Amino acid sequence: MPRLVAVLCALLVVSGCAGADLAKHKPYPRSTIQANAEKVTETTGATPTDTPSGQPVDPAFAPDKLRLTDPCKLLDREVLAQFGKPGEVSPTGFSRCSNYMADKNGKDLAVSVEIGQTMATELKKADKQLAGLKSYEQTLDSSACFVSVITQERPPLGLTVQIGYQDGDACGPGRKVAESVVGLLKARAGAQSPPKDSLVRLDPCALVDQSAVAAAVGPASRMFPYGLHTCSWVADAKEVSLDLRSTFVPPDRRFDAKQTEVDLGGGVTGYQLANTGAYPSCTVQWVQRMNTGEEGELVAVKSAGQKKAEFDRCATAVAFAKAVLPKIPKG
Repeated sequence: MPRLVAVLCALLVVSGCAGADLAKHKPYPRSTIQANAEKVTETTGATPTDTPSGQPVDPAFAPDKLRLTDPCKLLDREVLAQFGKPGEVSPTGFSRCSNYMADKNGKDLAVSVEIGQTMATELKKADKQLAGLKSYEQTLDSSACFVSVITQERPPLGLTVQIGYQDGDACGPGRKVAESVVGLLKARAGAQSPPKDSLVRLDPCALVDQSAVAAAVGPASRMFPYGLHTCSWVADAKEVSLDLRSTFVPPDRRFDAKQTEVDLGGGVTGYQLANTGAYPSCTVQWVQRMNTGEEGELVAVKSAGQKKAEFDRCATAVAFAKAVLPKIPKG
C-alpha cells in the first residue's frame, strides 16, 4: 500500500479509508452510536426527522437513486488521466470507491468518492459553488483535500471527493473530479440493478415498524438518518440504531472472538457483543447475503443507553433485530 495512502488512513476521520489491500478487510465503517444520546446531532451531523423534508436539487440525487448507484462508475478514467495514470478501482462499502493512482511524475495520488453522506456541518460552511451546487472545501495536513458538494439541504446530503496528494495541489483535481461526478450522477451513469435481497436497496429508516422502535426506546423518540444506510432512534436516555453494510466477512462470520451466537429465528444466526463503559451498548449482527469471495452484506443493530438507564441492552437489540429480519427481502 502506498505510503501516502497509509498516512491518510491514519489521519482521516471524515470518512472511512482503506487501501487496495485493505478495502476488503475493513469490517466496520464509522459507528453512529455516540457517547451521549443528547449529542447525536452534534457528533454525527445527522438531522432528526422532525425537520421537514425537502427535495434534492435534482431528481438524480434522490436517496433512492443514490442507493442504486455504483460509486466506482463515478470515477471516470478519462478525467483521472488528466492528472496521471489511473489504477484499479477499490470499493469500500456501498457508497465509497477509491482509485490509488500515480501522477504524471509517478508520485502517489489517491482519489476517492463517497455519495449520500450526511452534510449538516458542510452545509453550514458551504461558501463556494461547483457545478451549480453549494460546495465546501477542507484541507488536511497539506496532503489531502475534501471537496464536498451539497445535493439536498433538508435533510442535508451530498457527496465528497477526497484527494490525497503530497506533491501538489490536492483541491484542484478534487474540484474537477467532483464536477465530473455530479455530471455522471445526473446522467445516471452509475445506475445498477442489485439482487432483490441486497441491503443496498433498503432505506433503514423506513424498514422498521414504529411499534418495534417504541419497544426499544420508548414511545417518544426522534429518528436520525445518517447517510444512506444507517438510521438511529433516540430517546432521553437510550437509543437504537440500524446499520446496513457491505464488508469483508470472516469465514466464521465473527468479527470479535467475544461474540456469542444468538438465534434470531427463521434459521438465522446472529452474533451478539456487549460493551460496558460510560454509555453501555450491545450489538447484534448477522450476514444477510454473501456476494463474491469474502465480501458480504451485514445487518447490525445496536442498543445503547446512559449508564443510569437500567435495561437489558442485549435483549433489546435481539428483539429489534427479530423485528427487522422479516422486513428484509429474501433471495
